Amino acid sequence: MLTCDAADGRSMPVRWTVVLIFFCLTLIVAVPATAYHDEYIAPIAEIPLTAPNIVGARSLGMGGVGLAIVDDASALATNPAALARLRRMELAGGLAFRGEERTGSAFGGDFDTSVTTTDISSLRFAYPFPTFRGSLVVGVSIDQVYDLAGDFVVSYEDSIGWNEPDGVTDSTYVFIEGPWGQTEDFLTTGDIYALTFGAAFDASEKVSLGAAVSYLYGNYSADFLYTAEDVEDLSDAYESYSLRVQSESDVSGLRFRVGALLYLTESLSAGLVVETPAELRFSGYETELQRTVGSGGWEFNETRDFKDEIGLPFTFGAGIAWNPTDLIALGLDYHHANWSEMIYEGQIFLGEQSERERAYAATSEFRVGIEVTMPNMPLRLRGGYMTRPVAYQGLEIDQERAYYTLGAGILVDTVFTIDVAWISGVSERSGADYDYNERIEDSAVVVEAAYHF
Repeated sequence: MLTCDAADGRSMPVRWTVVLIFFCLTLIVAVPATAYHDEYIAPIAEIPLTAPNIVGARSLGMGGVGLAIVDDASALATNPAALARLRRMELAGGLAFRGEERTGSAFGGDFDTSVTTTDISSLRFAYPFPTFRGSLVVGVSIDQVYDLAGDFVVSYEDSIGWNEPDGVTDSTYVFIEGPWGQTEDFLTTGDIYALTFGAAFDASEKVSLGAAVSYLYGNYSADFLYTAEDVEDLSDAYESYSLRVQSESDVSGLRFRVGALLYLTESLSAGLVVETPAELRFSGYETELQRTVGSGGWEFNETRDFKDEIGLPFTFGAGIAWNPTDLIALGLDYHHANWSEMIYEGQIFLGEQSERERAYAATSEFRVGIEVTMPNMPLRLRGGYMTRPVAYQGLEIDQERAYYTLGAGILVDTVFTIDVAWISGVSERSGADYDYNERIEDSAVVVEAAYHF
């Protein structure tokens, strides 16, 4: 039978404990192990939850700023205290068009994959109660906070070792090692949405306070296929080996958000937000199929249920907004999260807790944006820039992730607004252990419309 010595790997969420046990009884990919995991090249360990979508087309067009500058119902997901700014009922919705292209090489094999999605990005409603002074506003929204779609395919030739029957007895084997052609194909789909309820009020003329609770829900699917072909005809017993692991899971969890909005002067305001840790539960099933083709061929098939949990850490944000004139608005935001504090139970993601603490680092994001209102025109033009450092440290970061953004908003008939935002960013990573290089280009277009009663 085939046996396993070592394998290399990187990032993708699937339950792998049982897979590793059976795989190590069947096949070896004899390459050096990385610092964190002994698995495949495909992204099979990286948790795809460290860079949530930025909510709100106006905010996105301005480089993601919003903690002090937001003035619509997207405040529910940005800074709930800013809901207090609303003076009219608002009903809004939006669409998002997202794309990712991943290019690079591994073991001399090139890869170039892309994925695009179109989703409803938001539905929101906010209601300001009539008050004698100050403001009291409540709201509800549904926002897409994670788009989990991805695609990765790479082919390469590398040495593997296996035990082959030597023909003497049924239980004696000879060890053989040589180059086999290998392919990895990893496809993911899914979304996580946040159903949010929130409220805000003016605590004084200079301070607004708000809070929101989000029920996170959605689904996640992963399909990983690994194949190895005896391209040099080295084996008399085996022609090929394949491993396929498919998983389906429902996702649920809760998160709380509190915020404050401070009016420092007539033209300068500051926003503060704290998000509590969120516990996401992945509940579903996984199917594993292994097969060898040849005179010594065999097959293994198993389906198993799982219920795993991932705890996301506290996040903190602070921002300022400055209106030097009635036609110009400037914003600057800072966001911080220590991703090494993620807590998880179960095996949907590879690695022990101690490994996770080494594999992830704290990130600090800086966002800056500008909005210009065109004189005598119902048109606002926006632009911005933001840094979004990669939290996963399992690969060398050659170019940190950063985005440029553009946006525009138009007022129609004094009660209807349309906002459009475009975002594009690039990051590059590498791993010397298996000659791995990767470039990821992200882009998105978000269109939102709002009616004010």
